[in-house]
Amino acid sequence: MTSSAQQPDHTRRRLRDAGLRATSARVAVMELLAKIGTPETHQEISDQLQSLSFDKSTIFRALNDLAAGGLARRMELGDHVWRYELASSAEDGEHPDQSHPHLLCVVCGSITCLTDDDIEIKVSKTIGPIEDVLLKGHCVSCVGVE
Repeated sequence: MTSSAQQPDHTRRRLRDAGLRATSARVAVMELLAKIGTPETHQEISDQLQSLSFDKSTIFRALNDLAAGGLARRMELGDHVWRYELASSAEDGEHPDQSHPHLLCVVCGSITCLTDDDIEIKVSKTIGPIEDVLLKGHCVSCVGVE
């Protein structure tokens, strides 16, 4: 991982490589998405960036620009709310924009990113390419609640 002093330069380079201007809003949104590491709604992201005085429409445009540029993934996880997460890059040691399954907690609504260590999915070649996998269940905090 890059040090915090190098992070803004890395973010600006990724933006430029994607053909986007490195505006302060886009940089702030990308850095927040990298920091939180899980899908967040526009409202959650706006709330966390409130101290930087960006209005909600600026954050919304930045999120959609990042998604269009392949730097963020926009997903709807079965609850009719768009969420955004940072797309991985080859520089991060991962396959660029590799999607991964998510667990949506049916009790508290939290989203957990799942890895190959958490779940193994085998898809028949006759089905075709799968873009997203969503599991609904109980997060660790809510097991036994209800």
